[in-house]
Amino acid sequence: MNHKGLDTPIQYVKGVGPKVSQRLATMNILNMKDFLYTFPRTYDDRRSLPSISDLSLSTPTTIKGRLISLTENKPRPGLNILKGMIQDETGSIAAIWFNQGFLKRVLKIDTQVVLSGKVTVNSFQSERQFSVANTEVISAEDPSLYVGQVLPIYALVSGLIQLQMRKIAKSIITQYGPLLQDPLPPYLMNQYQFFSLSDAIKEMHFPSSREYFQSAKKRLVFEEFFYGQLILEKRRMLSKQNIPGPQFVVGGPPSKQFIDALPYRLTKAQERAISDIETDVSSPHPMNRLIQGDVGSGKTDVAMAALMMAISSGFNGAMMVPTEILAEQHYRTLKERLSPFNVSIMLLKGKLKVSEKKEAQLQLSSAKRTIVVGTHALYQDPVVINQLGLVVVDEQHRFGVFQRMKLKDKGHSPHCLFMTATPIPRSLMLTVYGDLDKTIIDELPPGRVAPKTYVLKEGGLTKVYSFCHQELQKGYQIYIVYPLVEESEKIDLNSAVQGYDILKSQVFTHHKVDLIHGKMKSEEKEAVMNRFKKGTTQVLVSTTVIEVGIDVPNATIMVIRHAERFGLSQLHQLRGRIGRGGTASTCFLITSPNVSATKDRLQAMASTSDGFKIAEYDLAIRGPGDMLGSRQSGLPSLQLADLVKDEKILLIAREEAKKLLQQDPLLVESHHQNLKRHVLSMKNSCFSEGQLN
Repeated sequence: MNHKGLDTPIQYVKGVGPKVSQRLATMNILNMKDFLYTFPRTYDDRRSLPSISDLSLSTPTTIKGRLISLTENKPRPGLNILKGMIQDETGSIAAIWFNQGFLKRVLKIDTQVVLSGKVTVNSFQSERQFSVANTEVISAEDPSLYVGQVLPIYALVSGLIQLQMRKIAKSIITQYGPLLQDPLPPYLMNQYQFFSLSDAIKEMHFPSSREYFQSAKKRLVFEEFFYGQLILEKRRMLSKQNIPGPQFVVGGPPSKQFIDALPYRLTKAQERAISDIETDVSSPHPMNRLIQGDVGSGKTDVAMAALMMAISSGFNGAMMVPTEILAEQHYRTLKERLSPFNVSIMLLKGKLKVSEKKEAQLQLSSAKRTIVVGTHALYQDPVVINQLGLVVVDEQHRFGVFQRMKLKDKGHSPHCLFMTATPIPRSLMLTVYGDLDKTIIDELPPGRVAPKTYVLKEGGLTKVYSFCHQELQKGYQIYIVYPLVEESEKIDLNSAVQGYDILKSQVFTHHKVDLIHGKMKSEEKEAVMNRFKKGTTQVLVSTTVIEVGIDVPNATIMVIRHAERFGLSQLHQLRGRIGRGGTASTCFLITSPNVSATKDRLQAMASTSDGFKIAEYDLAIRGPGDMLGSRQSGLPSLQLADLVKDEKILLIAREEAKKLLQQDPLLVESHHQNLKRHVLSMKNSCFSEGQLN
């Protein structure tokens, strides 16, 4: 075997071997290249360590000195204390190791040590001591691995130590770093004065200065964004170039009749969205458009207008939604609005009886002038939808990118309309949805009143419930939302079930209280929601099953218990369930008594009803993984890039990727050959040999 390339197994580094390589494998480090791209989680600046005489109390620090004595004490079972005296040219201090008795084998008198920890006071003897968290015994082999420079601190697994990782890093960077081929074209390197790839990676492991480190990181952040943008731009180009889609005739009678029959005027933003869709579906290529609109902005009307374009043109349509409650609501809405135009509306969901499923599948395979609404059951085999011309995916952030693609495969390159009420920050829009055309519905229909929002501790519940009683007396309805269905042994929260029992028997004794949650049967959920919509139920206790798609204009109050356990975007979605009837509405965010860390986050929620501001704040706090999940994009994961802090670099990377593919879409030019090899090797890349030859 050739052990000279970057794919050389990691066990062939000096000092690694089979055992250590197995531990590294659990960190997804299998070869030399893997290690080079495993960047430190933080750094320890050891260029100038404090002297022992200058140490201050309780501040984490690192010191260097000579061990001049060492004793061991076992005051009780389970407690082992090593005590040593550390000396440098300015003085000495007692060092204490708690339950680190194994160090006795390596801590020899007169050896030089580097200790990380902090100075504490021994209350019994009233003397300063250094409580040691990490210990390194300096050997003569390479002093720079211990002191004199900024040292990397890696994430570790059991059985590995920092010194070991530093030795491996130094060896691999020296021997294999120069073998890295730079995928970035020379003109980009020159234009932005980027470090070479090998120099940038060396700097990330062993920074030589703050300035050089920042330059190296900027180059690698650009790279992460750049490759992702190349994939997205290539996807967009492929969808527009090679694949013929169903060409709709827009402005036909059924779709025009639908818009004319609406009991209200569409907003300018809705009209703009419909116009964008008409332009897309009348072209010979499949539409891939994302409609982004805040809660209550009228996306469903836009979706129905698009579905009627398909019907007008002799095609069928499908609408996929994440929950059965939402599927049933859309089914009823479409049936009510579209049946007068001789359109058949079908419902397909996972919990249908076998005989009902077979009948539905049979109908779909030969259906005409039909719109089918369903959950994930829509994209599962053996469903075949005849003449599928348009797919609408509502609350599409609930589906992974590959689930969306499966539904598209039910037709011959149908037009696709993705909709979300979760406002998406610009940086996420450019990364996760960069291959889609976008329309933002940035206007709410007339009469919508933004809810007032208040953050309260649980001690304020009595006043909140008093306010609720006043609203109930006026004939309005209330949501009370809990984060859990049943009491958890690990987390002390009032569950929805327990909360329902208390509210029903002790708080709202003169009103009808109902409970809904995800574990209920479909028929039960439907019955509960029907009672609430009709006004038979005044108080609905719920989990987040009501987060999307529930429209009860008479509901004016939402009480969210343990609000600190929800993401801001989720809270914004929940809050969007009230204020839909033109009446003033109120949302109460109730937090646990001991919660303070999330107070600023929830106050941000109370200060604005602008979903985009909330989403930006949420992204900064939780990061993209928690907000949307990596399953959304199929893009390379981001190791160094931060979508909030590095948005300017993202915008530059996007422009450069678009420019490059416009000039050289097949990457045939000589200065793009390293780049071509790199993108062909990437996971989830839409580039293939066939597309680049």
